[in-house]
Amino acid sequence: ADVRPRQSTLNSDVTIKNYSNAANKNIVVLQEVMDKENRVVAQTTKDYLLKGSGSIVISNRNIVVNKPVLWSVENPYLYKIKTTIRLDNKTVDELITDFGFRTVNWRTPGNQFYLNGKPVFINGVAEYEHLLGQSHAFSHEQIQSRVKWLQAAGFNAFRDGHQPHNLLYGKLFNEKGILWWTQLSAHVWYDTPEFKSNFKKLLKQWVIERRNDPAVVLWGLQNESKMPKA
Repeated sequence: ADVRPRQSTLNSDVTIKNYSNAANKNIVVLQEVMDKENRVVAQTTKDYLLKGSGSIVISNRNIVVNKPVLWSVENPYLYKIKTTIRLDNKTVDELITDFGFRTVNWRTPGNQFYLNGKPVFINGVAEYEHLLGQSHAFSHEQIQSRVKWLQAAGFNAFRDGHQPHNLLYGKLFNEKGILWWTQLSAHVWYDTPEFKSNFKKLLKQWVIERRNDPAVVLWGLQNESKMPKA
């Protein structure tokens, strides 16, 4: 039986910045949702006014995809959304972003983790992105090897310990169906306005970098957080 939802609505936020000092510019923003076979399954086009040396956040809440294939551990199905910016009938920028449809529920009667309405047993590891002489400077080959080791050992989940890891980790988790508990360290805390302001800035950047990853099922602020309760 086909257990896919009848349709899903994609919420899209696009930040566009005008790096020139030119006066107001009329731009066209085209967004196309493509399935695994690169077939366009939904699209939207809108006109916007971009002011000189300014930026805007375009929010689109009505991109509907019919009968989407859900991302899961067994079938990590990924869609793509291609965002194209056109000015004077010419493409001036384009970005393709992978994403997936899925639901996550931690508040179930049996305190089980549910993915797409079904219980999933989380069997994972925590990894410090450290290596003597390299620290966080892993090569892509090293990261790919570590993810292969994780799967070869039978694990289906990964926890950043305790800093945000290289974004290649997330790309591989999305592709391979590995559940991801990403973390931003709060082990050091200075109760000053400057530190709080910078921490909030880094927190926002961390979320924006990973918000499209279907593998993310938990957001964590370290296991020894020094953040004040208020």
